[in-house]
Amino acid sequence: MPTAETITLDRDVPTPLADSNGYPVQKELPFHQIVEGIPALVACLTPDGVVDFVNHQVLDYFGKTLEELKGWASTDAVHPDDLPGVIGVLTRSLESGQPYDVELRQRRADGVYRWFHVQGLPVRNPEGRILRWCVLQTDIEDRKRAEEALRQSEQHLRLLVETIPAQVGRTTPEGRLDYVNRRIVDYTGLELGQLGIRLIHPDDQYSRMRKWRHALRTGEPWEDTYRLRRADGEYRWFYQRNEPVLDPDGRIVCWYTVSFDINDNREMEEVLRSTRRKLSAAMQIATVAELSASIAHEINQPLASVVANAHAAETWLSHDPPNLDRARATLERIIRDGHSAAEVVRRIRALFKEATPVKAPMDINQIVAEALRVLSDELRDNTITVETELEPNLPVVEADHVQIQQTLINLVHNAIEAMAGVTDRAKSLSLSSRRRGEEVVIQVRDNGSGSKDPTVIFEPFFTTKEAGMGMGLSICRSIVEAHGGRVCATANEDAGMTFSITLPLPVNAAA
Repeated sequence: MPTAETITLDRDVPTPLADSNGYPVQKELPFHQIVEGIPALVACLTPDGVVDFVNHQVLDYFGKTLEELKGWASTDAVHPDDLPGVIGVLTRSLESGQPYDVELRQRRADGVYRWFHVQGLPVRNPEGRILRWCVLQTDIEDRKRAEEALRQSEQHLRLLVETIPAQVGRTTPEGRLDYVNRRIVDYTGLELGQLGIRLIHPDDQYSRMRKWRHALRTGEPWEDTYRLRRADGEYRWFYQRNEPVLDPDGRIVCWYTVSFDINDNREMEEVLRSTRRKLSAAMQIATVAELSASIAHEINQPLASVVANAHAAETWLSHDPPNLDRARATLERIIRDGHSAAEVVRRIRALFKEATPVKAPMDINQIVAEALRVLSDELRDNTITVETELEPNLPVVEADHVQIQQTLINLVHNAIEAMAGVTDRAKSLSLSSRRRGEEVVIQVRDNGSGSKDPTVIFEPFFTTKEAGMGMGLSICRSIVEAHGGRVCATANEDAGMTFSITLPLPVNAAA
């Protein structure tokens, strides 16, 4: 039996079968079987640190004998980078008698280094003198790899959060801010503990707090647009999105917030709105300028006729005896032309009203005839031959008589101007109407100068005329589209352009 001063490591010494009172006890396993069954590397050192026992796992791992392992500090058993630290830890423990705990890399028999967690405990006699050091070495390579992978993942995540072009923050389930990325610190000039609601613009604070309270009560994601004060005191607009992180039981763990600077976009939107307002005013002015020529032309015709007929009536009344029948007929034409001028003014006033079209059933062929009658003198003065191909018995369409008539007048007037410079061929204008399915199509075809790019001629302010404003065709398109139709232009194969207006038929007419 070993004395109290020694511990034998004889692997064949049996354990006692009775306790100190002579009672039989369950037979225990021999010491060496216990040590050999431990799923780790086990070793014993002398009080001065020399290896004098190892289990077979140690021998198998290192591929060395016990004698070779006694000189572990001078071999390649421990990674060269870890060896100085390990020797230092062991030396201090041997001198102080305190347990030691260290992580190091040890070389396997195949030359691969793996991480181990090494713990050394002193075994003392009753007087406290160290008899042996028991050393347990646990393979932690997989744990170290997992920890390294986790560190890299956290590093990548931290790098992502710090470099993302946004302000990122985290709050507790109660809404207390406990993390912000560097962008917030740099923007506000304040550290985490100094941030608070006072950085929000006073006009935005109430709305923001109300949204926060609702989110904390319901756990719902929320968003906000607010102004945040910069370190120099300037407020800038931000858009923020807030999302809760939930545990498996659905409880909120924290809130993550991401904020984007949208100040430049807000300023651009305001500039755009201002530009649109100015453009709208300019378009209204341009519309008046573009239509003024048409208005003057339409009013000038009946007024000129009134003047001519007045002179004629004066002539008939100056005869001796006065020719009353001729004078009476002339006065009737004056009355007719006066009403015609008044009708022109009424139609122009209706056209300028910013209101939805006043739709009523109307005959498209009648509108075509009216437009040609209004422009008859101008067509004659420009020696333009007019042909019509109007499909009889067309269904009526629901449209604003004044606006559709003005659209046709504009298109015909545009065709007259397009043929003004034509000298190598006869000037001709063709108007047609036909039914196509559930639509009525009206076409105005000329053989004038045409356009190289028909897709842009309906754009506002686009014009090929020297004195044009580029609003006539744009207005035509607006009128037709307000009626649920469409207008387009195509270049003719020979010369000139063809403008097509398509208007939908009423449901009952289509049926």
